[in-house]
Amino acid sequence: MSQGKSRLVPVVAVLLGLYLVFVVVVVSVWEEAPATPDNMDWDDRQKHNVAAIATLEPGLSKAIVLERLGNPDFSEALTDHDGHGIQVLRYRTHRTKGDGETTPDETTPLLFRDGVLFGWGETAFEQLKNGG
Repeated sequence: MSQGKSRLVPVVAVLLGLYLVFVVVVVSVWEEAPATPDNMDWDDRQKHNVAAIATLEPGLSKAIVLERLGNPDFSEALTDHDGHGIQVLRYRTHRTKGDGETTPDETTPLLFRDGVLFGWGETAFEQLKNGG
């Protein structure tokens, strides 16, 4: 019995040593992912979205907007009165209920025609829906 324990001690010591080396290597090479809109918590993302939307200008490409804001919370497509396809990307910008869910009424719509930003906000969305 004593001889079995004496063999186990070096094995456990070697395994513990290997584990410690593994931990040191992982900690030393670990790089935290840079903050992007898609990996922010909801509150930080909401603040980011408000700030980013405030800097938008008509004529920006959808690709640039997606780069700045990340993936939308909602996406819709419709046709305007001239028959042009319109894409509406909605980003969370405010909270109406503290229920843990993002709903369309807590978002700001961004309007794209042919992949180009031409308007944003509820007023622009309502004008579009009403043929204006």
